[in-house]
Amino acid sequence: MARFVPAFLAAALLLPSIANGAELPVESFVSAIERAIDANRLIQAGAMLNRTDVALATPQRQRLEALLLLAQHRDAEALDRFDALLAQLPGDCRLQAGAGIAALRLGRMPEAEPKLLAATAACPDRSEAWGALAVLEDKAGRWNRSTTAYSRAIALSADDPALLNNAGVSLLSQQRYGDAIRLFQQALLLDPADKRAKNNLDIARVANGERPSFDGEEDSLRRAERLNNAGYAALLAGDDIAATGYFDEAIKINPFRFDTAETNLKSASDAAARATP
Repeated sequence: MARFVPAFLAAALLLPSIANGAELPVESFVSAIERAIDANRLIQAGAMLNRTDVALATPQRQRLEALLLLAQHRDAEALDRFDALLAQLPGDCRLQAGAGIAALRLGRMPEAEPKLLAATAACPDRSEAWGALAVLEDKAGRWNRSTTAYSRAIALSADDPALLNNAGVSLLSQQRYGDAIRLFQQALLLDPADKRAKNNLDIARVANGERPSFDGEEDSLRRAERLNNAGYAALLAGDDIAATGYFDEAIKINPFRFDTAETNLKSASDAAARATP
């Protein structure tokens, strides 16, 4: 009979152990923490960093702490750590990528760009650096460069739904609706519950002249929200009649008052009335 292991104990068992008093190799321990951070196992990574039975050099510990801060979206703290470490280790591409990502999240584009370019040049096999560089190029409207960066990132991490969604948003902004639809669909195959990808797929389909499918959306509020998004996309595309239909349906199926859809419905109705001879 299988022995039951409580959940908290099972989590603890993920930590590398030191058997019979033997020392765990420091580099193996550092790699294990990095893998935990990359996999978003942040509680585990923090617990490993707090262990006292493995002697980490100060720069090693500071580097791991900076990576953990970035994963926790404590971007200002992370950027300060990365900048201090880069003064000592200027060629560390993971530090360059981390500093670039933190600066990008903080909206500090002139600071982010050279760091992300340096990171992708030094370590072209790190998808997170390419993905961040692609977002930066999107924000600058440099579509050819963002497309290239997304291609490099996806080639390295084709199973990352967030990356596929970002690439789809870029194509949506370029009015490449068919290509955007394909990427949003791929993202949803990997994560069927991703609300952002669902919303973006609805918008891309409307922009492409298609009607989105809401058949699998059982939650009435979410269905209404998606219909409202589709209506807004139709409104932006200049199809006031389709927009009115989406907003009207959103209001009807939602059991509560949907102020946003009602406001949009009035705008679409007014626009349709002005367009009528």
